[in-house]
Amino acid sequence: MKDKKVPFLRTPYNYDTDKVSDETGLACQDPSLAQQNFRDECDINTIVRNFGLTGELPGQPISPQYGDFTGVLDYHSAVNAVLAAQDEFMELPAQLRSRFNNDPALLIDFLGNEENREEAIKLGLVAKPISALAETPIGETKSPEAQ
Repeated sequence: MKDKKVPFLRTPYNYDTDKVSDETGLACQDPSLAQQNFRDECDINTIVRNFGLTGELPGQPISPQYGDFTGVLDYHSAVNAVLAAQDEFMELPAQLRSRFNNDPALLIDFLGNEENREEAIKLGLVAKPISALAETPIGETKSPEAQ
């Protein structure tokens, strides 16, 4: 009769699970990057205990924001305002859009800086001040030397 190989059966009596776990397991030796000062805020036992006492779940950690939001009534109108601004930006000439890397936010930042007023007037983004237009009386034209 041929020698048949008997399959190895792992049992608690012939297999050291601790040794195999040490050999094949993942050992994280690096220092932890977890911030321990948030330990209690993340502990489910603390959260449930506080809910039992107060009846409220923890709130969102969003800080208050200040601004003039009178023109924006809801999410829909805010999205429409952003889309309208994007459309108006895309109607500008390609050379002007490339000046701002095709980013409307860069254009808004540029226009928000008072030091850029003269360049914005030259680019045609801002109308000339009324005081410059009012220097010439109605019906008169400036002589070429005055210009």
